[in-house]
Amino acid sequence: MSIEQVMVEKGISEVLHFTTERGLTGCAGTGLVLSRKALNEEQYLSYIASPVSSERREAQATFNKDEDWLDYINLSISEINTSYFNAAKNWFRGEDRWWCIMAFDSIILTHPKIYFTTTNNIYTSVIRTPGCVGLQAMFVETITRWRGKTVSRNGRQQRLTTCEQAEVLYPNPLDMKFLRSVYVQNPEQAASIHGTLRSFGFLSVNVIICPEKFIGVPNTF
Repeated sequence: MSIEQVMVEKGISEVLHFTTERGLTGCAGTGLVLSRKALNEEQYLSYIASPVSSERREAQATFNKDEDWLDYINLSISEINTSYFNAAKNWFRGEDRWWCIMAFDSIILTHPKIYFTTTNNIYTSVIRTPGCVGLQAMFVETITRWRGKTVSRNGRQQRLTTCEQAEVLYPNPLDMKFLRSVYVQNPEQAASIHGTLRSFGFLSVNVIICPEKFIGVPNTF
């Protein structure tokens, strides 16, 4: 079976990446979504965009070094990683910024050098695998996050990974030409994003007001 066949079978239509409105401005301005490692090297994005955390565990000396994981972009399939999103909101609580979700064409899942993870990339029992085998592994009946902690499908929709924290690790950079939609929470945000996208020539990207998209579909255990 191919990645394309799995996408059709599961009904996967979009791959998501949440960011602040400043982050989207930076991505639209450069035409690229950049990895955390690249953000530190790109002066323009260092002022306009912002990573969603102040520190990534992947940067620690004791973390798995099979790849330079900081040079991958963290994406999710069909719904956002609610746990990570809630943590990101706490890091920036009280600051003058708001969040949006960029939705990319699922065809990007067929691109080379992608790793699919069964759970959050920082968890000790994560399995990282490229190709169709890796994508299928995100949907098995039971996933182990760390020893003694598992999650099961429990009737989750086909389009959802078994663990809501499963990640698509996309090698830097991701071209914004694959952006199809941006989710926001209210009309004021929609107007702002419309203006940003138009100013950078993204005329065919849909802006969708959908507050429930920011809730995600957490595991029920």
